[in-house]
Amino acid sequence: MTKKFKIACKGTIFFVILQAKMKKVCQILLFILLFILAGCSQSHQLRLKEERAERELEELQAALINGNADSVWMISQQSDDIHYIISHAGKVIFWSDNTLTAPNIYVPKYNEWYDFQFTNAICRCMWRRVDDYQIEAIIPIKWELSEEAKREIGNSFSYRPLLQESNEADNKPHMSSRAQVRLYFILTLLAFLAIILWGIILIIRARGYRNLRLTYKIQFTTLFVMLIGYISVFVVAEMYIRNHYRNRQEQELKQKCLFIQTALQNLYFWDFSLSSVNTEGLNADLRDLAYVYGTDIHVYGLDGRLIGSSTPSLFQYRFLSFYLAPEVMFSDKHTMTSYTRMGDMRYLSAYSDFVNGSYIQLGYIAVPSFISEREVAQEVDAFLARLLPLFILALLAAVIFSLGLSHAIVAPIKAVADQMSNLSFKDPNAHVSYKDNDEIGQLVSKYNHMVDELALSSRKLAQSEREMAWRTMARQIAHEINNPLTPMKLTVQQLQRLKGTDKFDTQFDKASDMLIEQIDNLSRIATSFSTFAKQPQVQIGEVDIAQKLTASVALCANNPQQIPIRYFGQEQGLFVLADKEQIGQVFTNIIRNAVQAIGENSKGDIMVILKNDPTKSEVEIAISDNGPGIPLDIQPKIFLPNFTTKSMGAGLGLAISKNIVEGSNGRLTFETSKKGTTFFIYLQKV
Repeated sequence: MTKKFKIACKGTIFFVILQAKMKKVCQILLFILLFILAGCSQSHQLRLKEERAERELEELQAALINGNADSVWMISQQSDDIHYIISHAGKVIFWSDNTLTAPNIYVPKYNEWYDFQFTNAICRCMWRRVDDYQIEAIIPIKWELSEEAKREIGNSFSYRPLLQESNEADNKPHMSSRAQVRLYFILTLLAFLAIILWGIILIIRARGYRNLRLTYKIQFTTLFVMLIGYISVFVVAEMYIRNHYRNRQEQELKQKCLFIQTALQNLYFWDFSLSSVNTEGLNADLRDLAYVYGTDIHVYGLDGRLIGSSTPSLFQYRFLSFYLAPEVMFSDKHTMTSYTRMGDMRYLSAYSDFVNGSYIQLGYIAVPSFISEREVAQEVDAFLARLLPLFILALLAAVIFSLGLSHAIVAPIKAVADQMSNLSFKDPNAHVSYKDNDEIGQLVSKYNHMVDELALSSRKLAQSEREMAWRTMARQIAHEINNPLTPMKLTVQQLQRLKGTDKFDTQFDKASDMLIEQIDNLSRIATSFSTFAKQPQVQIGEVDIAQKLTASVALCANNPQQIPIRYFGQEQGLFVLADKEQIGQVFTNIIRNAVQAIGENSKGDIMVILKNDPTKSEVEIAISDNGPGIPLDIQPKIFLPNFTTKSMGAGLGLAISKNIVEGSNGRLTFETSKKGTTFFIYLQKV
């Protein structure tokens, strides 16, 4: 057992070590794979740039052949990541960018891509020839500055902040305004996330935005508008501060450039050209002005090449290009600003014309300056540190305002809805109280007016229905009473004619029986109308429906037509909710109607079935006959009061039965055909 245990432990340890090694190998393979994919991606992007440069080179060749200078400028400015240089007879006549510097540019081969090391970048290059013109396409791959360049830059006025900004980029920001901005931003973000989460939960519960309550819709709309305004103002404010700071720096730089232009104009008031002959004196003058204005100054000739500088070492070591910015060289503006690259850093330069006392242009003046992104960020943070607390307070005010506004708008509408759900025309307090005279006040006023109109219409309708009911009842009573009165009158008149004759006694006995029968008929009519008029309210209680049903069947079994009545179901012990006193009347009315419907048919048959399904909450009672059925045209009227197809009766039996069953929360329906009729009674179980 011990030996097996040791073997198992060794196997487990070996498996764990193997798994760990495999995991490490997988990590190394994954790293190599990602490195290969990154290299492939960079190679693919470089290839796409080369293909685009080849197409643009062909367009430049065609433009040079046609002598279209504007097309050359437009084609060369299509992309910022591809630069072009055009030479004629060994002299550079056009350049699309002045960020790349090199001791010399040579042509190793034409129409093929090759790598070239510029002073501040590694590039891919290709040369094309068009007659005496040479076109070079340059694609910067990696920008870099040597340590020697950085030391020389540190001795200048304008370029020193570039290195300071680069060194301070990794430092932690000041914890004053930046910390406040972050804190306020996090609080605001949490508040918005809470509002959005709350809204999503409510929408999910309501199963859609359309099903939300009006209160929530108003709150969401208010908060959403506040959110849009918050973001818009935040973005616009930040953009405004950044642009305002840069515009202010640009204006100050332009103003400084104009001061330097005036100073150089006074120094070279009588000169008509600038050349390498007076470069040393120009450099000295530029150094003096640089100390006065605290900035570097460069002067370019009319051909765009450098003539003098307050820091010539930057150009001697090829850290800056000898060429003027192309947008300045090929522009008609006398004063402008342009961004220039030094390695992977960008700086701003202001340019103006170098003129003498007669305002004859001698060259171009360039005054570089660096706009610190760190200073811009501090300006933005300082402003937002004051602005964000106000926005947080505005957000809280918007939440409170939306709650109050939604309640103020929805409260009267909800009151109208509650009043409409409990509307009673007899209630004198059915009106909704709202004092304001706005749109909701107008709605409430219209509602109150509608309630008054409906109450008046209801009273008029009730009075009209009562009058119509009394008229109908009076006509029915008159008709029912009229039927037996006519034979009674004829019988009495016949007796008057036979008075004093021998046939009087014999006819009197017959007339007496007939008169008694008609009087009984009148009594039944009066009783039916009295029962319908004085029908008591249904009192629901527990009733043994089986026992009630068997009693009604036994009562109706001895009918004059001797029609058999068969009963199917249990005889007792089945309890339902019904009126104990009146439910038996329902069964008796329906069974008697079945007997009368069959009439003198010797094969008449009536079945009474009591069904008790344990899975259902209702008891079903079916009373069927094999009579002729109910005609289609009178089926809709079968439960109407005073409707009957019989020569005797007031037509109130089924109407009374329906009221009793429905008063017991039950149902009374029927099915009929030419083979008979079945009435179904459904009552709730206890």
